[in-house]
Amino acid sequence: MTGDSGVRLLALRCDALAEATTTAISDLVGYFEADLIYIVEEKLDMRIVSTIERTASCPVVYTRRSAVHTEKIEGTTVSIIRSLDYIGGASTASGQSIPNDADYVICDEIQTNTDSVTMDASLEGLEHLARYQHHAAQDTTYLTGTMEASYDFVWYANVDGESVRLSVRGLAPNRRQGEPELACFSLGPDGHIAVSTTPANKFGLRALSGVGGETAQNLAQNGYKTRDDVIAATERELQKIRGIGESKAQSIRQSAHALSKGCVIRLTNEAVPAAEYTPLFIDIETDSLNPSIIWLIGVYNPESDEYVDFIDKEPSRDNPGKATREFIAWLASEHDRPSLIAWNGHDFDFKYLSRFIRGHAPEYTDYWTDSVFEYDLLDWAVRKGNAILPGRTNQIEDVAEALGHGRDASAASVDGGSLAKTVQRLLASPERARDVDWESARAYCEADVRELAAVYESIAEAAPGHKRASILADENTTQTGLMDF
Repeated sequence: MTGDSGVRLLALRCDALAEATTTAISDLVGYFEADLIYIVEEKLDMRIVSTIERTASCPVVYTRRSAVHTEKIEGTTVSIIRSLDYIGGASTASGQSIPNDADYVICDEIQTNTDSVTMDASLEGLEHLARYQHHAAQDTTYLTGTMEASYDFVWYANVDGESVRLSVRGLAPNRRQGEPELACFSLGPDGHIAVSTTPANKFGLRALSGVGGETAQNLAQNGYKTRDDVIAATERELQKIRGIGESKAQSIRQSAHALSKGCVIRLTNEAVPAAEYTPLFIDIETDSLNPSIIWLIGVYNPESDEYVDFIDKEPSRDNPGKATREFIAWLASEHDRPSLIAWNGHDFDFKYLSRFIRGHAPEYTDYWTDSVFEYDLLDWAVRKGNAILPGRTNQIEDVAEALGHGRDASAASVDGGSLAKTVQRLLASPERARDVDWESARAYCEADVRELAAVYESIAEAAPGHKRASILADENTTQTGLMDF
């Protein structure tokens, strides 16, 4: 699915898919729509590799098959090598070698080491990469399956008296609490990378609400192998399966319908937040999940279809409140009693905006506290059980895309985590300002708030239903009653 946003690279480790069924693997391959699939050498399992190869319509590459493999996709060159020995002019017995204009080089021998005494970190392969980069025709980004997808660091080396910059990114699934998170990368032709992650258990039947490994197995053994099979079943039929009661049967069917049809299912008659007003949709960009700076605030007004943002292009820890001050001064002058809607706002956007306003614009504290109304759409829809959303995750971009609201190329070329790490590097070394593509950052923030508004509209327009399906709908094998949810 190559586009202006770059090459879509799906990186997989077989142990992350150890419990995945053939149906689940087929589902994840179709979901990511990758242009290239790379399978990490560590924990390679040819049974899983074979399933991926039989399912995928794009090239599937792993270094056990070939020492050097180069793909050129829509003008972007990706070279995958088994050993660092093939960087910098070495070639295979068959004469294969790395082109000197590769945009991306993948090698699992690239890894970090930490000295047990000094705790200093070093990069294995630094000299090989530096020699290659010194003679390369352009900047190359280096990727490795030995480090998690959250790894994003710029190393520097000296070659013949010249400083060489080396951007290194991890490819392996992120290992947080629970399931490993599979990573899909958009590799831009300019070296910019956006990464999206999805838990490995969000494919096949396990993507359904309340369906774990055992329930998925029980469903499959009773002939319900896909989400469409579940949609075609009645609740009473599902209740005959071990481990599925009345409430769980309803939840499974609703979740299957939302995912397969790409729609919102309203569970209650409760009005959406700020239904009687014209809300403003807001998003903030920071340097971390516990921010020392808010450097970008975006606001979208759907009534006028206008987007405005407040950006600090010279962020510093000495003046972390610049964007916040500009935002709150604008808000107070333009809106007497605004209703703001954010996604996960109670735990992030509103939480830190309140803190920064108190700390850096204290004269507006009373206005913010008394006149600004805060609403968290994620909290209302998911945590309070008012709606079932169609995304594989509850990230706003996943939900919006499932509803048919994809973002354009400039916004898709970056992601929030990568932006945060870029700003972290900039705060530490202001001379690295060239690492930040401010216009792409603004496009990303604008996409977030416009998608938030689109999701809000989809929820508001969904016909409120009932927490329980009617008996008539349950007994009707044509399933016309499903739309009553």
